[in-house]
Amino acid sequence: MDKLKLAISTCPNDTFIFGALIRKDIDFPFEIELTMEDIHLCNNMALKEEQDIVKVSFGVFPLIKDNYKILKCGGALGFGCGPLVLSKKYKTMEELKHKKIAVPGENTTAFMVLKRFYPECTENIEVMRFDKIMPALKNEEVDGGLVIHEGRFTFNQYNLTKVTDLGVEWESNYNLPIPLGFIAIHKKYIHLADMINNTITKSIEYAYNNKEKALSFCKKYAQDMDDNVIDSHIALYVNEYSKDLSPAIKAVSVLVDADKSVFV
Repeated sequence: MDKLKLAISTCPNDTFIFGALIRKDIDFPFEIELTMEDIHLCNNMALKEEQDIVKVSFGVFPLIKDNYKILKCGGALGFGCGPLVLSKKYKTMEELKHKKIAVPGENTTAFMVLKRFYPECTENIEVMRFDKIMPALKNEEVDGGLVIHEGRFTFNQYNLTKVTDLGVEWESNYNLPIPLGFIAIHKKYIHLADMINNTITKSIEYAYNNKEKALSFCKKYAQDMDDNVIDSHIALYVNEYSKDLSPAIKAVSVLVDADKSVFV
């Protein structure tokens, strides 16, 4: 049996979407060599062509487009789910100009959107793992932080101020869902795209039909996350675009200037 290298993040939306495939609850004609990592590291793996199928940020797409295509299933897009800019002591983006801001990766969608709307706030950045940013803000190691994933639900626990919601700004400017992440497939395996899209759809459907089992799997990889946060995370980031991002192709093209040929 052939083997495919798959890399996803440990975030609940990814483990919810891919859990049935990983656990072999559904049929898939390949062995999976699985890697689970932070999205910044997944982006770097794609840059190095280390994975056959890999969850990445839309922000990295311009750098990998010669080697990967965008699968229509399994991604993270939507309304009300964009990255936040947080701070402990500053209240406005004007105050954060030229200040030290922690970001979850220079090739993340979050950083791409921040750079689009507030370029003056991207001159003095520090790249951190996404889950280290809010503690760094609390300890005043940085002035601002670009927060993704479950930070949307938990930042109040750190007594931080939401300076702006970049997702809201995106929606106000473009009236489109914000494209966050997608499943990239290496050009060597483009001929398998339809089958893999169908498998991801079946994996999502299995998760919804066996939710207790799916959530248990998610919690295994999100041990420090409250159950309510996990539920909220999945409800927000696993949506109609996870099964088919075709209706959001325009949104992707606005972000990264991609045409229909890059989607499979």
